[in-house]
Amino acid sequence: MAKGKVRSYDEERGFGFIRSPEAPDDVFFHFKDVVGGTDDGPMEGALVEFTLGEGERGPKASDVKVESRRSGPPPEQRRPAASSSAQRPVSLREFRREVTEILLSVDGIGSTQVRAVRDFLSDYGLDRGFVVEDTRR
Repeated sequence: MAKGKVRSYDEERGFGFIRSPEAPDDVFFHFKDVVGGTDDGPMEGALVEFTLGEGERGPKASDVKVESRRSGPPPEQRRPAASSSAQRPVSLREFRREVTEILLSVDGIGSTQVRAVRDFLSDYGLDRGFVVEDTRR
């Protein structure tokens, strides 16, 4: 049995995808393949165990057993934390410096990966508003 985490699940259409280290791509699953059904709570973020097979378009899961579900409301209904640090955006320069410092402490990660991850996280932060452009140059 393979293990993974539900990356996404569309309740209206009744299918989703599992991210698993045992599969090179995300693994498709249908609600009919979930042992016990999908009505016990949110599927996104759930840790699952499943039988890995091959479907028409790629990896497919069957006999999906939910080990634990993510608690709390779905992401779109979550409120931001009320702490003062969550309310105040961080400058881009400071954010990039801290991210670079953290990434450089990871064994086996090269400078190309550091730059790629740092740039991605910086763009993400700018898009979401928790990182702001530096006003001074």
